[in-house]
Amino acid sequence: MGQRGTLHLSRTAGLVGAAVGLAAAGTAVGVAVTRTATSRVRAGQVAAQRGEDGRPVEEVPVNQLRREDPLGSGRRAADRTMAVRAEDGVALWVEEVGPIDAPLTVVFVHGYALSMASWTFQRRDLGEQLATANGHRPTARLVFYDQRGHGASGRGAAERSTIDQLAADLESVLTARVPHGPVVLVGHSMGGMTVLALAQRRPELFGTRIAGVALVSTSSGNLGELDFGLPALLTRVRAAVLPVAVWAMRRRPGLVERTRRLAKDLVSAVTWSMSFSSTGVDPALGRYVDAMIAGTPVDVVAEFYPAIAGLDVSGAIEPLCRVPTVVLTGDADKLIPRAHSERIRERLEETGEGSVEYVAVPDAGHLVPLEHPAQVTDALVGLVRRVAAGQRPTG
Repeated sequence: MGQRGTLHLSRTAGLVGAAVGLAAAGTAVGVAVTRTATSRVRAGQVAAQRGEDGRPVEEVPVNQLRREDPLGSGRRAADRTMAVRAEDGVALWVEEVGPIDAPLTVVFVHGYALSMASWTFQRRDLGEQLATANGHRPTARLVFYDQRGHGASGRGAAERSTIDQLAADLESVLTARVPHGPVVLVGHSMGGMTVLALAQRRPELFGTRIAGVALVSTSSGNLGELDFGLPALLTRVRAAVLPVAVWAMRRRPGLVERTRRLAKDLVSAVTWSMSFSSTGVDPALGRYVDAMIAGTPVDVVAEFYPAIAGLDVSGAIEPLCRVPTVVLTGDADKLIPRAHSERIRERLEETGEGSVEYVAVPDAGHLVPLEHPAQVTDALVGLVRRVAAGQRPTG
């Protein structure tokens, strides 16, 4: 093949790979979908955030994502909203539900290419069960935030797109919004990796400030070689296309975005397959996920991919042995298979303290908090109540 043919093949692979390749591969959490809807929610404090080129970050009305929310008018509004500055000045958008003086705070950390909107069901149901005065003092305050580059939060320098930086951001949120009192951390997918990285970064917090942990559909490492449920041929194609796709997403994001829009139906279908397992998922939920992921710029997706693929926080398990922990996964997760959750559970059980509860939700894919919200909510309610009562799980 001549040089021209090689260049054409590389360009084609870049376009297709950037638009669909990461979706089909799943990366670590299902990077896919279109920008037909958006979740680039910007409030006053965050709108002033500027990119590296000095231009204002894109502003998109919050109502566009809210129209897609499967809860509609039933979604739980925030009691307080604010921006917290990370150590490098990036604005992290935070929303809270429940009284500021609640005896316990639960902090939710979302996954890759998602936003705090991925917790919409838990926000409503836990807000009602734990953070509302139903004839007695509320048990907890709920804190949600968008990770950098996602949702309504600002962008940082590309070199700061690391899991350790996300852990530092989580610490900034804790310092600003939960300076005192016990905390339960709940992380989904990349959010769980963020929690583990915090345990690696600040192990002394676990058992003192941090009183409980829930790890949902996550991993402590070895994600680079996953096949995402794909046939062997497609896995080999993914391995060849992915580096080109990542390069295109970082260097030619505008071109990739246009290609992603052109391939929106295919990409959305792949996302559905990678995100859910059950057949009765409401199409509106799929559109909601599309809208959420669409709010993550493709260059942000590309910047975080190496950090996720190369993750190794296996040494961060030990601090979690000091607190009640729930490890929850969908039993049909194609993106981060349940074996990764089982490995975390096994490491925790090696202590012999019985401090871990393991939940495998039947007929559930990677986005189990949206696909089977009741089971996730029940597990979190149980964890919070054990922490509040000073008890450990029994199984």
